[in-house]
Amino acid sequence: MAPRELRRILGVKDRATLWRYLTGMRIPQPKVMQQIIELTNGQVGLRDFLDPASPKCATVITMPDGRVRLILPWSQDPTRHEVIVPGEDFEPRITPPIKRALKALGGRGWFTPTGKVLLDGRVTDLKRLVKAANDNLKADGKDPIPYPGLEPKE
Repeated sequence: MAPRELRRILGVKDRATLWRYLTGMRIPQPKVMQQIIELTNGQVGLRDFLDPASPKCATVITMPDGRVRLILPWSQDPTRHEVIVPGEDFEPRITPPIKRALKALGGRGWFTPTGKVLLDGRVTDLKRLVKAANDNLKADGKDPIPYPGLEPKE
């Protein structure tokens, strides 16, 4: 199925959103995930979006500089549609402030097996993860997590 057709079936308006689903940069919202499960008769589910392996439809190419790239079958220009894949030995280093932030978020934040940081199912950076945790802590009357680039709010 071409991405355009899949996008129409799922009701996804933005091409970039579908691209992020296909390349593992974003996990579909529960409603869209359910549509994907039904459309594929259960062959594709949440586990596939969290799996660090390359998509089965992708051609994996090792560039002369050693980087690994994915080329997807519908790519017209392979240089435009590529995703850098971290090595198998990649494992995120979770520092104490990040551990505290993950705990404060109560399941809203996590790391994928590929080392991406997710907040409410969307790829984010550590600063935004800690900011969201600090918002929760502030609402509970607790001290915020000190983190570079975040100003403590009085």
